[in-house]
Amino acid sequence: MSFPGVKTSRDDLVVDIDRDRLVQRMQDYFNPKLSHEDIRRRMPTAMTSTTGFQAEAVRNRLLTRGFLPDKIIRYCYRPFDVRWLYWEPETGLLDRKRGEYFPHVRGGNLWLSSGQRNRMESFYQPQFTTLLADHHTVESNVGMFPAYLYSDDGSLLEAAGHKPNLTEIAAAYLAQLSAAPEDLFFHTLAVLHAPAYRVGNAGPLRQDWPRVPLPGSRELLQASATLGRQVAALLDVETSVPGVTTGKIRDELKRIAVFVRVDDKPAHPEAGDLDVTAGWGHAGKGGVTMPGTGKITDRGDVVDIHLNDIACWRNVPKAVWEYTIGGYQVIKKWLSYRENKLLGRGLTPDEARYVTEIARRMAALVALQPNLDQNYGTVTSTTYLHASQ
Repeated sequence: MSFPGVKTSRDDLVVDIDRDRLVQRMQDYFNPKLSHEDIRRRMPTAMTSTTGFQAEAVRNRLLTRGFLPDKIIRYCYRPFDVRWLYWEPETGLLDRKRGEYFPHVRGGNLWLSSGQRNRMESFYQPQFTTLLADHHTVESNVGMFPAYLYSDDGSLLEAAGHKPNLTEIAAAYLAQLSAAPEDLFFHTLAVLHAPAYRVGNAGPLRQDWPRVPLPGSRELLQASATLGRQVAALLDVETSVPGVTTGKIRDELKRIAVFVRVDDKPAHPEAGDLDVTAGWGHAGKGGVTMPGTGKITDRGDVVDIHLNDIACWRNVPKAVWEYTIGGYQVIKKWLSYRENKLLGRGLTPDEARYVTEIARRMAALVALQPNLDQNYGTVTSTTYLHASQ
């Protein structure tokens, strides 16, 4: 089973980079002392009726029930861009709240993204997350695949709890190898991130779901899963990675995406040194963020990525700068939402450091690619054949 991502259609009401700002906005929306006109002036899309969404009727109903603080949750908005969402379980405040998807997002569950077809020519290697994901966490046609399915209510046929999200054939394969469901999950992630897989299957991947070869032995499956776990750790920004984001940073990563002022003087956030004003994004029609050209300095194999005329992240490998997930150029996409005029503030020091972290995570992913290709070659040379073959 897979689930389409949440589609809010009212991001400027229910989604925010800053938790406190989202909480305040939702408290205002649920404040009966504020009229519909008051809310319309502050949050136009919240009070704009559309087909299937009667803004005033929705707010009137929700005012009688009240704000649900526990529904402010972490949210995988775009690759490497985790935000806060107010997940409203009633009415159409969320355009597509995906009530069938939400119950399976629990601590310990694992998710990867995939699509039956991609809008662009290149294959969208999957995102990994443990969080609820947006419909556009992949550029189009996202399906979020969990490792496990949860049930709170037991029945005559099935006990409450969780079960692996497997077909009968997959379950039989794992039983024959005495392997675990998570081995298959992480093996899949490893294969779909191998450049050789994408090149070798370019034609079929433009037309249908990815097909994943199965290793012929338990040892090969677990070796592949070990690589998949490394990929997952690098993609999961909620979890630190020793040597990449914490502890003693690997020597080859230390000089990547170092934040500096161009004159090498100390940065002063209060003076605007962390304001993103290089033209990475602007507001389009309906408040949709549109990407801009921004500013980079090309230095051969590396680029410097500029926030503004004063500061930049120096020494970003081109393979990292151009790295895409789900059809998005990751760092460029992240910056487009944080242009000062859109965000309403400069970056915090932690956010400036986070860009360095993103770049180092992706550099580590690029460095892992030869191992992923070698693993894919080994798997395809010793594949498992189930009974129907």
